[in-house]
Amino acid sequence: MHRMFKRSQVWLVLLLLIAACSQASDSGGDQTLSLRTLTGNAAVFGTIELVVDTGIKVANPYDPNQIDLMVSFISATGQIYRVPAFWYQDFDQITLQPKGNPEWRVRFTPSEPGAWQVKAELTKPALSSDVMTIEVSSNKQSAGFVRINSSNPRYFARQDGSFFLPIGLNLGWPTQQGIGILREYEHWFDQLSKNGGNIARIWMASWSFGIEWQDTGLGDYSKRMQQAWMLDQIFKLAEQRNITIMLTLINHGAFSTSTDSEWAKNPYNAANGGPIAEPQLFATDLQARELFKHRVRYIAARWAHSPSLFAWEWWNEANWTPINDALMQPWVSEMTRHLAQFDPYQHLVSTSYASNTTTSMWTQPEINFTQHHDYTGRDLGQAFPLVMRELNAAAPQKPALVSELGYAATGRDEVINRDVWQFHQGLWAAPFSGFAGSGMYWWWDTLVDPDNLWSEYAKLAQFFKDQDLTSFSPVSAQVSPLKARALALQTKSQALVWVRSNQYEPEALTNAYEEALKKREFNDSWEYVPPTYADVTLKLSGLEAGTYQATWYDPQTGTWSDSTTVTIEAEAATIAVPSFNYDLALKLVKQ
Repeated sequence: MHRMFKRSQVWLVLLLLIAACSQASDSGGDQTLSLRTLTGNAAVFGTIELVVDTGIKVANPYDPNQIDLMVSFISATGQIYRVPAFWYQDFDQITLQPKGNPEWRVRFTPSEPGAWQVKAELTKPALSSDVMTIEVSSNKQSAGFVRINSSNPRYFARQDGSFFLPIGLNLGWPTQQGIGILREYEHWFDQLSKNGGNIARIWMASWSFGIEWQDTGLGDYSKRMQQAWMLDQIFKLAEQRNITIMLTLINHGAFSTSTDSEWAKNPYNAANGGPIAEPQLFATDLQARELFKHRVRYIAARWAHSPSLFAWEWWNEANWTPINDALMQPWVSEMTRHLAQFDPYQHLVSTSYASNTTTSMWTQPEINFTQHHDYTGRDLGQAFPLVMRELNAAAPQKPALVSELGYAATGRDEVINRDVWQFHQGLWAAPFSGFAGSGMYWWWDTLVDPDNLWSEYAKLAQFFKDQDLTSFSPVSAQVSPLKARALALQTKSQALVWVRSNQYEPEALTNAYEEALKKREFNDSWEYVPPTYADVTLKLSGLEAGTYQATWYDPQTGTWSDSTTVTIEAEAATIAVPSFNYDLALKLVKQ
């Protein structure tokens, strides 16, 4: 009996040793964790980057089921933030060849000064590093992350409370290859930044910055680490220029069988070894959802740290896919909850449609702002106020953005360049209709940059410089005679007005072009200039009686007129509009 007990003890010890060796074999390497910093002095809203050194090895470091490595950051006031580490491969800035060995990294952006305690933790096997202390200094140079404006939820603000008006465009993907990608984005960002712009929309598409596609298979991003490194550099370029990025995580073509279809090459496609036979199953299939959650976790681990991340956009124009709202809405809810676990900065979240202003998606609490895409070629001075009303009816307490805009979806208008007019209309009509930012034009690589239209952003930014719109609301404004259209933002004691000639919109340009053809007057040097109007008056209602300072602004030249004094009585103001051909803007402020 006693001898048998001893023999049992020996076997138990052997089994435990075998199990331990098996676990060590699965995870591989030296089972320790330690932290070292890569960044210099830490400051509030500045990124801290660390390496997590460990000898533990797994078959797929991108699979959190194989290795779940988290790092805790504890502020001096006791706030705890846990962010995932991510597998990183460095690249040479010139040759774009892998540099050094891959390693675990973690990025974190502190929101308060003081001594922060940092510790890395691994679930299986259960390990933790020694605690590292990082001193974080105050930083008045950064306004922090973008938030919904607490004073008016139809607008945005920075974390420090300062008003934020997005002015920018789509810069969806590069047209160059290799190191030319970074040079191109540096050029675009330089032009946007020096002209007062502050937002760009960028896609993680298969042909640009996507980290999971046919060449990678599902769940292992090692063959796309160069794309991830490129996106790192683009975020750095944006941060250096105070530009924010709306990062689009899925382009419609990846799951569309009809529009820009890439479904045949999608790794989720069963034909490529994926878990689903039809694209709509992406929203319901358990394995597909779990695999995408791994991707979401990696994306959040690598880029959520950046104050230049304006928002996560789940889908571009999801209605081009067979995934309808009944399937998409629970998917968005599930994925946003999952994302929130790894994004302690509470970045804004949205999605987009080619045309769907009344979708119930906008009411979902996970969606922070609504979006509108427009390629109708219509008069935006007339259309945008109507679109804004529809979006406000669908989601009355959320900001709205015109996040894609073009004269037509088929490409730039090469004949009479109606895109140039529509570009200008979108910039100005959007904020004056109540949208929370400028219209964001789509044709960045075929219009805005080659035609050097960057200064158009400077003209809009100059007009709205230091202007907090939280107390303003879009109101109707009247002009007489009906030669022009006016859009206004107003309080009881201030008004901002955009007055635009009815002959300064694409249909008028089309009519003039057709007339020139009939008269055989059209040639390469033909240009249509709208007629001069010198007899237009503007009527505003709802302003308090009193003396106001009126200052007119020319959006074509970016110049201000001398201010004049206007007396308003009985809440009604009739103001003479200076002579103009195209458009004018007005600031009216009670003295």
